[in-house]
Amino acid sequence: MAKETFRCRWALLSLSTIACTFVPDLLLPRDASDPITHEVVALSTTKTRENAEKWLQENGVPNASSVSIYSSWEEMLTSADFDIVYISTPHPLHYKQVLAALRAKRHVLVEKPATMNAEQYRRCVRCAKENGVVLMEAMWTRYLPAARYLGSEILPRIGAVKRVFADFSFPIVSPDLSEESRFLDKQAGAGALLDQGVYALTWVDIALNYLSPSSTKVVHANSIGIKTTKGDVDDLNTVIISKTGEKASDSAVAIVTTSMTLTGSSNKPFYNRLQVKKPAPCVRIEATDAQVSIPFPPIRPQEIHVQWYGRNHVDENGTEKDEVIQKPVERGWGIWYQADVIAKRVWERKRAGSPSAEGEAIGAEESIRVLEWMDEARNLAGIKYDPQLDEI
Repeated sequence: MAKETFRCRWALLSLSTIACTFVPDLLLPRDASDPITHEVVALSTTKTRENAEKWLQENGVPNASSVSIYSSWEEMLTSADFDIVYISTPHPLHYKQVLAALRAKRHVLVEKPATMNAEQYRRCVRCAKENGVVLMEAMWTRYLPAARYLGSEILPRIGAVKRVFADFSFPIVSPDLSEESRFLDKQAGAGALLDQGVYALTWVDIALNYLSPSSTKVVHANSIGIKTTKGDVDDLNTVIISKTGEKASDSAVAIVTTSMTLTGSSNKPFYNRLQVKKPAPCVRIEATDAQVSIPFPPIRPQEIHVQWYGRNHVDENGTEKDEVIQKPVERGWGIWYQADVIAKRVWERKRAGSPSAEGEAIGAEESIRVLEWMDEARNLAGIKYDPQLDEI
């Protein structure tokens, strides 16, 4: 009997910078045993057709000549033949585009942060369920081997988590950055909290809520901005989250920091800066039986350091054990892991043959929780955007 396979056909809504990483990762060669493969079959862009064709070739799309190119994303959503649309426009545009895709009965993978605020995403989740399709935020870090191993294998063994430190700081804003960059444009959702804090807060969510959801709230947030030609953009952010439980021993605290200007590698191209080691870990989880740390960068961990505490974790000399666990990304950047997650779910629904079934949002609880924290932090720190960007 032939093995079942699924060729997941993708449409790209925007030829963004992150799409230049996502697409080559998506199309990397796979083992013959892998049941899922991916193909780009359509795209929409504000660029010319010639520029789009060049982009496809430069990003290793083998079937570039057969990809359907649209100048209107609305037309692509209603007319093109594909399985999942990948939305990677600036996040203030996500809400409108995601709703349009869901109402067109399209499965959606949307870049993080999924929307500008939690209520916008709640409405997207409801829309996905009403229209019988799958929605997922592209928080790819959650699906990497190291993050999954931390949640399933380490957190159950280290005791109660008491304190978490999570930082994502590196010089996005450097002398070579154009003043027209999206990272400096408030109308495009620029700001270290939304662009970088979403990653750091995701680690807090894993540490505090992976095993079971808890009651949390932001109790402090402070922001120091940078002045740009288009207004102040938040930069040096500090966010403190408190977890409360029925007993005092269930309580915990998390401290999150971000910066897009602090000293770090100035390597080019941009993504090389994320591969240069830093002297301190970017994530530290302190629990009753162990301390866990994750080296920079927090977006793509490949190893986990654990220092065990107590008499049950000493070596023959009576010294507490240190452990370094290697969990390398199998190929590329690892962005393809999340693509496999949503593709597998879409495939399962196809095989079930229930097109009228209620839709779903993968990881919705986690995505909404992080968005709520960012909403609370923005309010406390006075980080403001044009009210239209937050409209429901």
